[in-house]
This record gives sequence, structure tokens and C-alpha cells, in this order.
Amino acid sequence: MNENIYTQLSRYTQPILILFGTIGALLNQILFNRRKLLKKASCTLYLRALSFNDLLVLYIIVLTQWLNDQFHFDPTVKYLWYCKIRTYATYCLYAISPYCIVLVCIDRLCRTSKYSSLRNIATPRIARKIIIITIILIFLIYFHIPFQYSIIHSICHPLKFSYYHFLGYFLLIFYCLLPPILMSLFSSWTIILLHRHRQNQIKKYQLRIISSYKHHYNRDYQLLKILFLYVTTNIICTLPFSILMLLDVHQYHSGSQLIIFIKCSVLLCNLNHCTSFYIYTLGTPLYRRELIHFIQSFRTRFILWFG
Repeated sequence: MNENIYTQLSRYTQPILILFGTIGALLNQILFNRRKLLKKASCTLYLRALSFNDLLVLYIIVLTQWLNDQFHFDPTVKYLWYCKIRTYATYCLYAISPYCIVLVCIDRLCRTSKYSSLRNIATPRIARKIIIITIILIFLIYFHIPFQYSIIHSICHPLKFSYYHFLGYFLLIFYCLLPPILMSLFSSWTIILLHRHRQNQIKKYQLRIISSYKHHYNRDYQLLKILFLYVTTNIICTLPFSILMLLDVHQYHSGSQLIIFIKCSVLLCNLNHCTSFYIYTLGTPLYRRELIHFIQSFRTRFILWFG
């Protein structure tokens, strides 16, 4: 693969990601603000934060990457402050979205707990505080980045190779592996609690609960399906970047081919920030029904206005 193939790939894929990602993020914000019940749900607040961050990724990172690829518009090679701030913001914004889904999984776990102290965590007031704390922690965890980057040979790059080595493993753990592991852990725990609760209800009420057994089973299956899709998508989109970066770290003289593959893997990372609506929202029956109601309502208003 040469640089020209990467440029063509970026030219046609990134605008599509920006378009569909923007549509999905805006629809998420509209759906989550339509009904009072959804608007004030703690789970909805995490998904709204996810959608808003995805918009920031699309227009602060993806769009500027595309401008650089197509028109060589790259202020990071001219202004040191921009090199540091943009690199810092890039890694932080990339990290926030998957951890928002982790918060969704924790919220569902708290909702199903038999302990009132845990159920009280799944409230809008607590959710707002958790979102702010999570964002602050991510910016603090990545705070070392602006101090280690500089413009070297007209490239925004780490000052020391030892730090680049550290950064490769740091991103592999905190960006690629930890979010899917936490998603799987908390969601599996939720499924176990739901299953235990269902079994207790069946033993307590015997045949009277059998009629709703399939309904609960389908709801649990939907949760597992959505979890599987999201975790799989997250790994597919982020793992190639981490692996290629580690290969680059352990090769003292990386060839141009590896650098191009790393740049292509970044394009794949961008895909992870336009899929939340199409995987999670459309994969959840409640939100899917809300989307249908919104489309029907919009269609009725459109006919009244222009019919």
C-alpha cells in the first residue's frame, strides 16, 4: 500500500463517516429529549454524553485529519501549542466515548441491584456528577501527553523514543482493552442478576410467572446481543491501531508501509465514533420505537406544512 491509496481511501470514507455519524448523533439527541421519561433517565444522560463527544471527534479530529490528508492543511507542524493541545485533545476525546458505554453498563447493573444504595446511583443527579468526574479523570490520566510532544523534523511527535514506547502500551491498555473488558464484566453481571431474579420469581409464583418468562428472556437476549455487537465493534476498530503502534515501537527503523498502515488504522478508529446510534439505539426496542414515532410525527407535520 502506498500513500496515494491511503489518500484515496481517506478522501471517500471520512466524509461518509462524518455524514452518517452526524445524523446518528443528532437523532440520538432528538430521541433522548422527546419524552420526559427518557430525558431524565440516567442511562439516557450517558448516551447523550456519548453522542455529543462523538460529534466533537467527528469535527475536531476526523474533519481536520481529512483536511490534512487532502489539502495538507496541518497547523501541528507550524505551531507548537497547537501540536500539544490537538494531540492531547485527540487522545482524550477518543477515550471518552467507550467509557460512556462503560457507564451505561454500570448504570444497568445498579438498576438491577437489590441494594437501594446501588439503585440510588442510577439517578440523573448522580449520573451528571459521574459524567463530569469521568471526563476529568480521563483528561488527568492523559495529562502527560502535551508535555512529551514537540515538533521534530516538521512532525508533531514524542520527544523521546522511550515515551513513544510507553504510549503504545498505555493506549493498548486504557483505550483498546480496558473498555471492552469493563463492558463485558458489568453487562455479564447484570445478566446474572436478572437471571437470578427471574428464577426467584418463578419459584415464588410458579406458573403465574411463566407467561412473562419469554418476554424477560428476550429482553436479556437483546442486552447480550447489543453488548456483543458493541464490544466486537470497539475491538475491531481500535485493536489494529494499538497492534500496529506497538510494532512501530519495537522496530527502530519503521518502513513507510507500516506508517501508512497505522494511518489507515486511525481511519478505522474513526468508525467507532459513528456507530453508537446504529448499534445501540437501533438495537434497543424502546429507542427503536421512539425513532419510529419521531419519523411518523415528522412526516405528519411535513404533510401539514407542505401538503
